[in-house]
Order: sequence, then C-alpha cells, then structure tokens
Amino acid sequence: MKKAVCFAVALSVILSAGCSKREELVIATVEEKEITIADFENAVELLDAKYLPETDDLEGKREMLDNLINKEVMAFKARDAGYENEEWFQNLWGRFKNPFLISAMSDQLVRKKITVTDEEVDYYYDKMQNEYTLSQIVVLSKDLAWDLRERIMAGEDFAEVAKEYSIDSSARNGGFVGSDTVGRILWWVEEALFEMNEGDVSEPLTTTGGYALIKVHRIRRIVPDEGKDYAEKRIRGIKEKKGIADLRAKIEKDIELTWYPDAVEFAYNALPDDIPYEDILSYKVTRDNAPKLNLPEKYYDMILCTYTDGARTLGDFAELYEAVGLPERPRRDKGKEAIVQLVHRKVFDEVLAAYAEQEAKVLEIPEVKEAYEQRKESFLVQRLYQDQILEEIEVTNREAEDYYEEHKDEIVVPERRDFSIVLVADERTAAEVAAKAKKGIDFDQLVKSYSSDPMIEQNKGRTGLTYGGFYPDYDQVAFSLPEVGAVSEPFETLRGWAVVKLWEIEKPETPTFIEARQTIKTTLKDIKAREMFDEKIEAWREDYKVEISDGNLKKARLKRTRL
Repeated sequence: MKKAVCFAVALSVILSAGCSKREELVIATVEEKEITIADFENAVELLDAKYLPETDDLEGKREMLDNLINKEVMAFKARDAGYENEEWFQNLWGRFKNPFLISAMSDQLVRKKITVTDEEVDYYYDKMQNEYTLSQIVVLSKDLAWDLRERIMAGEDFAEVAKEYSIDSSARNGGFVGSDTVGRILWWVEEALFEMNEGDVSEPLTTTGGYALIKVHRIRRIVPDEGKDYAEKRIRGIKEKKGIADLRAKIEKDIELTWYPDAVEFAYNALPDDIPYEDILSYKVTRDNAPKLNLPEKYYDMILCTYTDGARTLGDFAELYEAVGLPERPRRDKGKEAIVQLVHRKVFDEVLAAYAEQEAKVLEIPEVKEAYEQRKESFLVQRLYQDQILEEIEVTNREAEDYYEEHKDEIVVPERRDFSIVLVADERTAAEVAAKAKKGIDFDQLVKSYSSDPMIEQNKGRTGLTYGGFYPDYDQVAFSLPEVGAVSEPFETLRGWAVVKLWEIEKPETPTFIEARQTIKTTLKDIKAREMFDEKIEAWREDYKVEISDGNLKKARLKRTRL
C-alpha cells in the first residue's frame, strides 16, 4: 500500500463521459459511491506512471482498485469530519469555483461545438495567398461608426476622419496599419476582408473595445509560408475566438453593459506620458517613481460604464490603474481602447462566474457537475491527508544526520546548465541562426533579432543555471552539448524550431549535511507518512461499507503500468 496515499492525493478530476455498457459496469462501491470500469480506466490513463501498479495482471488491477477505494474512503472521512463546512474550505473552494465555472462555460458553449471541414480548409488556404494593406477607425459607439461610414462613403477622407474620431493608436497616422497576410490578421477583420475589394470600407465590426471600420488599400497575391495543416489549426482557433467573442457579446447584452464616451475621454486625457518598456524591464521606472494618473478627484464619481447590478466610475478606473503592473497599464500609444479593455476585464471578473452558474446553468450539465464534485473531493482528500498524517509527523535532526551518513554516496546535486534559446517559426530560419552563431556572430543579438519567444522581454532568451527538466522542450539538446560555447543544430519543438547556445556548466556534487538537511527531512517525512497512512486507512475502511466485484474487475483494462 506504499503508493496508496500518493495516489489518493494526486488523483484529481477524472471524467467518465460517453461510456459503453462494458465501461458502465461497477467494479466496486464505497457506501453509495460507485466505481465503474470507466473510472478505473480513465484513472489509469491520466495518472503519472509512478502511481500505477508494476504489473497489468489481476493483482495489478486489485492494487489499482485499492487505491481508488482509498481515495473514496478518504473523501467520506473528510466530509464526516465536517471539513466541507469549515471556513478554510469555503475560502479555498471559493477561489477554485469561479475559474472552474468560467472554464466550463467556455468548454461547453464554445470549444466542444467546434468542427472543421475539408472544404473550409481549402477555402481558407486559398485566402492565405492574399496580402492586404489596410487602415482602420475604432470608436466606442456603433451608431457613431455607422455615421462615420456614411460620411466616408459620401466623400469625406478616411484618414482625416480617423485622426479626429478613432480611439486606436493608429489614429495619428490616419488609421493606417500597414500590410499583412491572411493567417496573421485578426479573425474578425479577415472575415470582412474576404468579401471586400480594393477601395472598399467595411461595415462596423465589433471589437473587444468598440467598433471598427476597415478600409482596403491594396490586395496582393503571395505564396503563403504555411500549408493546409496551419489552415486547419487557424480555422479551429478562429472558430474558438469567434465563439468566445459571441459569448462575450451575448453576456454584455444580457447584463446591459453600457460605456460612456465622455468618461473614457477623461480617463485617456488623464494618462501620463508613456514609459519606455526598456525602463520598466530594467527597473529604472518602478511603481514608486512611475508617473501618476492625472485625474482630479472631483471627477472620480463620473460613470465610466454601467451593467446589471453594478457600475464603474473614473475612481474605480484610477484604483485599477494603480493596482495593475506597469506593463499592463493603459498607455497613450495604445489608444482609448486600452482603458475600455482594462475596466472590461474587471467587470467580467465580477459577473462571469455568476452568469455561468445562474444563466448558462453549467452545473446542470452532468459531466460538468461530476467534474465539479470530483474536484471538491480532491480538495477534501488533500486536507485530510495534511491534517491526519503530515501534521502528526516529526523528523529530528539526529534522524536526518543518520540518514545523511548512511546515504551520502547517493545524495548528489544534479548538474546545472545555463544556455540561451532562439525560437523561430521554421527550420530554414533556425538553420540561418545556427550558421550565424557558429560563425561567431553575437548570440544575444541573434536572440534579439530572431526569437519569437514571448518571454524574451523578461529573460533575453537566457535560462540561467537550471536543472534538467525545467525546460523540457530544450533540455535534451542543451544537456547534450559537449562544452561551454557550443551551439546546437536546429531542432523542432512543439512551439517551433529552436537553436541553443551553452554558456555555463555546473557539475554534479555531493552537498553538505546543512545543504541537504531539508531535502532529507522531506524524504524521511514521506517515508513516515506512508507508514502512518497504511495504518490509518485500514482503520478508516472499517467505517464504510466496501464491496468489490472481481468478475467486473477482470474486464477492466490496465493499459499502463509503473514499469
């Protein structure tokens, strides 16, 4: 039963949807709770291999089932102990419940309804051969967007209208946003472009912060960099984004979310001059010395937006502005839309979970309700283990010292390596980077010029001294480089093609007792915990009725084992 406690604590949400008759067979019950073949096989599929039995025979199946039974017994025990009604649980569950409900609503109402056909892929791939040169106007009011379009269609200059009315950062350039290809343009813009010709101006398009008018200056045919696999992924991603956007729009309508342009204008005019991003990243500018929002308190009560059962004022915006990190604060170069987006996120944080439960009624969907209850059980099991096992165990310094002396030869701090990563989209570009690096071109400059890694602004492409396993996409290559200064050949990862350069190697070494003491105490505590768990679970199981069907257990499949 050594692995039983680890299993019980590690087991989280396991769904059993779409079961056949065989999968619905009950292999055990704990009180009224049934464990089916589907539960058993899903657990086998989802658990880390270290928690699985060593063999796939009947004895291995019994060990696996025993662990599932222990988990259910612990959940009953935690509930009987009153954990579910305690303040700590209510606080913990409150923090989990809202994100769970929001995610479930997105999954059930959007992601699980998406399909992509071959015809859609062929059509989109053909459109990927178009490059568009565009301008845009973004405003808060749909009525204003229609009015501006009518004026433009009557002969007014698009650029001049953009300079006067657009809240987007491109307004200063007459709304001009440049050229890009299908596959790299916002999906809602692409959808309109597919029906437009050169010189056309779109009808108002809904954006995250208002309504946009798009003008097409030029359409040019090109050879796309990506193939039909990319087109399929792009379509699926677009459908998901569109579904989420439609869901957001429905929620906004249902809660009657209304924005007040005059207040948005006040908030924008109160923004300080933009801080260079490099000054934020280098900590030259921090919260303490960053320029302040220039918003007089007499305007704090001015309504910025209203919605069912709530409203946000300029005072609320000022509080939000101070609360978020410097990179997240609205900037003048991002336009007035950035103000709307910041407040919009706060409004949705407040209303989404309640909407998912009360309006979308996601907890009435059987698989969502099951996942919800199983996650709750997982919290209860973990707390029972913490209270009844871990907190009762002590490890003395003498025990740790004895363990250190007995196992000194086995206690080794693994090798660490420091390397830089360049991440690019394709093999050809990666080969170009590798060739330049091997010719001696500064690797930091290559990282800056080529890498598409979103973390580059924070880490400059450098990992720092790290153990194997911390960067799983790159470790196998980085830890096989023979010496400091070596540059890898291009290699493919899930995120693209990469090249790494090795900067430093810190060899494995045996730590002193002081360095190893905490790790040793943790190890000894785990050993004692397993022993105590074996004793307690035997007693706990006597408190609950457990029945096992060996006949049905034999029909279950144990497709994975620990070995």
